Parts: sequence; C-alpha cells; structure tokens
Amino acid sequence: MSEELLGLFQRLLIALALGFLIGMEREHAKRAPDQDEPFAGVRSYTLIALFGFLCTYLAQTHGPWFPVAGLGGLVALLVAAYVMSSKQGELGMTTELTAILAWVIGAVVFQGEVLLAVIATVVVTALLSLKVKLHTFIAKLTPEDIRAFIQFVIISAVILPFLPREPMGPNGVWDLHEVWIMVILVTGISLGGYLLSKVLGSSKGTLVSGIIGGLVSSTAVTLSLSQRSRKQPDGPHVISAASIIGATAVLYPRVWLIIWVIHRELAMRMLVPIILITLVAFGITYLVSRKGRQGTSADIPSRNPLNFKVAIQFAVLYMTVLWLMDLAAAGESDKGLYATSLIFGATNMDVITLSVARSAESVGLMTAAIAVLLATLSNAVMKFLIVVFFGHKAMLRWVGLGFGVVAVATVLCIFALWWIAPVP
Repeated sequence: MSEELLGLFQRLLIALALGFLIGMEREHAKRAPDQDEPFAGVRSYTLIALFGFLCTYLAQTHGPWFPVAGLGGLVALLVAAYVMSSKQGELGMTTELTAILAWVIGAVVFQGEVLLAVIATVVVTALLSLKVKLHTFIAKLTPEDIRAFIQFVIISAVILPFLPREPMGPNGVWDLHEVWIMVILVTGISLGGYLLSKVLGSSKGTLVSGIIGGLVSSTAVTLSLSQRSRKQPDGPHVISAASIIGATAVLYPRVWLIIWVIHRELAMRMLVPIILITLVAFGITYLVSRKGRQGTSADIPSRNPLNFKVAIQFAVLYMTVLWLMDLAAAGESDKGLYATSLIFGATNMDVITLSVARSAESVGLMTAAIAVLLATLSNAVMKFLIVVFFGHKAMLRWVGLGFGVVAVATVLCIFALWWIAPVP
C-alpha cells in the first residue's frame, strides 16, 4: 500500500470515528424522556461524515461542483425531515444543523485538517450533551450578567483594535494596546470565575461557596463573610474562617495563571513555590473546617466583576504601577520593586502580578518571583485586617492561624528562592 493511499485510509477512519462520536451522542439524546429530535442516530451521522469525506474526495476528479451538489442534496433531505417533524410540533433545528456540521467535518478531515476537525467535533458533542445544564445556566443569568457579556465583547473586540501600539508617556513606559490586552486578560479570568460560580452554585455550603468565590475575588469573600459574622454572633465562625482561608488559597493558582500567560519562564520558575503554598493553604483550610460545624450553608453573594468602570479603573491603576516600577528600575533598586509589590499587593494582586511579570526580563526572574510572593504576603495581611475591623472576634484566631501558616510557607519559599539564586 502506497504512503498516499495509507494516509487517505487513515483520514477515512478518522472521519468515520468523528461521525460515529456525534451520532452516539444523538442516539443517546433520542432515548431521553423529553427528546424532541427523532431524526438520525449513530449510523446516520457516521454515513453523513463519510458522505462529506467522499464528496470532497471526488471533487478532485469531478470538479468543485460535486461537494456543492452533495451538500445541497443533504440539505434538501434535512429540510424534508424538518418539515415532517414540525408537523408533529417539534420545531428544534439542532439535529439538522448537527448533520450539516458532520458533513463538513468529514470534508475537513479529507483536506488533512484533522486537528481542526477533532476540535470541532469535541465542541459540537459538548454543546449537545450539555443541553440541560446550558439551559439551567442561562436561566440563572440576570440582565446585569447579559450586559456584562456584551461589555466584555466591546472591551475585547471593539475597543482594542483602535488603541495605538506605539510607546507613550514617561520613558515610553505605556503602550495602550498592551495595557488594554492586560485588562482583557484579567477581566476575562474574573468573568470566567464568576461564570463557574454560577454553574456550581452556592448551595454546597459556606466553605465550598467561599472557595468558589475566591475565583472571582478572595478579598470580596473575606469582606462579605466578615460583615456577616458581625451580624450573626452565633453563626458558624470557624467555617467562615475556613472559607476565607480557602478563598485565599485559590489566589495562588490564579496568580500563576496570569504569570503563565505573560511570561512562561517566570511561571515555570514559580511553579514549585506556588504549588507548595497552595497545598499548605488548602491543607490548613481543611484542618480548620474540621473544627467547625459541618453542613452549614450560607449564600455568599458574588457580583459580576465586569463593567466599563472597573475596566478603566484597572487600566489606570496598572499604568500607575508600570510608571512606579519604571522609576524603581531607573534607580536600579530591587528595594523599590519590593516596596511597590508590598503596597499594591495589598490592594490589587492582579495589577502587581501583571506588572512584575511584564518587567521580569529587566529585573531578573528571581527578583520578579520574590516580588510576587511579597505581594501575596501583603494581600494576606490586608485580608486579615479586614477580619480584624469588620469580622467577629471568634474568627480572628482561626483566620490568624490559617494566614500565619500560609505566611510562614511563603517566607520559606522566598528564602529558598533567595538561597538558590541570591539577589544582589
């Protein structure tokens, strides 16, 4: 068998497998009690993918009209099937559209774009299989959430192309196009965390809800639970304390994700410290939670983190930190960088993380890693002060214990980094 024929045979098997996968999901959907899609099953979708593959193959000898005619014939068949099903009151078009996609996937596989076809198949089957969950998720969205989606599209797709790329400001430290990309990154991560909290819900108890809320803002979780503890003197203070520690534990993977997007080498340098601190944080969360009353549940409100005002405020704060870090770099002072990290880490970890990651090449990877860890220490201190001023005193001991253990782990990681590569 020639190499060309072998490659064709491999692609044919892939097209059949992808069509079979889509058909298997549709066959399973037909068995559901509320199914409204009687057309086609596992065999039909496999044959449709094969049809698309062969139509594209025959186009080589019979001209480009052949796949057009083949797709047209399939569409006519689907229209007839839709007319018949609509007479029975079944107006959904999901199955018919999926059949067209199966044909296109078969054609794409023949063209050699196997990875694209596989990704498309995974997306199609995921959307089909998550029908109920998607409908449930949409039902949970508020008008404010819908506006947030629209605003994110405007922020990421409408505003960005119009921003200049050239350096500007003192020493050319600002690139508005790059600044806005950072805004999109952070708001996207926050919005993703918020959507995850919507999917998982807050009915799993205060501890889990607090950890999920940490995906959006661990500071907001800390303030919310602290204020609630004052209003509920007999409330589950130990569980609330564990929730605050757990929300803070989520901060470290979030920080690492931001660094990984901006500077992969710095992210890999910080991988071990971040993993260790995260494990310690979740470990102390678990131990503290065992001291509390299990099964307590309280809704932790999670507001949508995205709007234009927040985006503009973040951009201004980020530009300010870039300017301060440029001043520190001009003085060749690591102390200036550390001081900036301590100050802004207490108020906004995203800003300082982005700024340090962006400056990692000029300040050095170890210096940048230490600066980020110092910022997390400052952030923990700020959240502890929130508990001191707004929370019930019964929470202080447990939050102090948790943050103290995390702080010790962070300091040990800083000294380890310093010992591995001393910073002048």
